[in-house]
Amino acid sequence: MGEAEFNGVLVLQSFRPDQFFGAEQQKRLSELMELWRKARDEEKLFPKELQAELDSLVEAELNATAKRAKFLMQQQSE
Repeated sequence: MGEAEFNGVLVLQSFRPDQFFGAEQQKRLSELMELWRKARDEEKLFPKELQAELDSLVEAELNATAKRAKFLMQQQSE
């Protein structure tokens, strides 16, 4: 296959609470995902208010991932 050049940062998430996404957020995200899967499997509609909360937590986790990566890059450059 030959050599390939990689210019990037690889971040492995430990899925532990941290300063960017806390334990309560993780717990609630897990609960909502479980409810969402149950609704999907039973072919039921997922309540809009729960979907909005789930979407918000997914976005918060995505933002936390970006912040975590930035933090790690700053730590590495010091």
